[in-house]
Amino acid sequence: MVFLHGTGSAGANAWPRQVADFGDTAHFIRRVHDGDHPDHVQPIVLEALAPRGHLVAHSYGCVSAVLAATQRPERVSSLVLCEPPFVGLSAGMPQTDAHVAGLAPLFDRKDDPTFTDLEFSAGFARAVGMPVPDFTPEQVARSAARLRAFTPAWLIPIDPALVARVPTLVVTSGTSDIYDEVAQVLASHGASRLILGGYGHRVQDHPEASAAFQQFWSSLG
Repeated sequence: MVFLHGTGSAGANAWPRQVADFGDTAHFIRRVHDGDHPDHVQPIVLEALAPRGHLVAHSYGCVSAVLAATQRPERVSSLVLCEPPFVGLSAGMPQTDAHVAGLAPLFDRKDDPTFTDLEFSAGFARAVGMPVPDFTPEQVARSAARLRAFTPAWLIPIDPALVARVPTLVVTSGTSDIYDEVAQVLASHGASRLILGGYGHRVQDHPEASAAFQQFWSSLG
């Protein structure tokens, strides 16, 4: 079992319940490349999977997970995607279109030297419905550097047919947001779907999450 974090907490810190439930039987990978850039296959992921394993990812970590499964499907027994952000697949759906409309102007200016780190970080927080963090100048700079390194999710090409080739479970919170819209699309291509409500975007913190992952793996034979 290999676990890939999203934005924010990294490595084992991003998966406290799974660390407690799976311990040393799992690998909790820290994605690090060009400011924690997500949209490429990272050797550390493939090495942890060798010769073959289950890949679990959260949020932006789902990008690295799907790209790894696309490039090296023989290494990936299954995918568990927790709140995947593949809004390029759900274009035209209401929550997706509102989300992209709020974020696209920020990323259009990411290379503009007059667009300050504070403006970018605060604008991103507001666009995704989070409170603007009370960061120090150093924290603002680090946050903005990570954001500027990202390729926006709606620009990352994802083949939804992958979920018919690699057994995939998509887990969302069931709050009718962008992640649920993405889950609907992936389910229409053959993914299994699970709703774990009450924990917001961090569905992996649900007390039944680890057991649900294990049940999915067991169902694969």
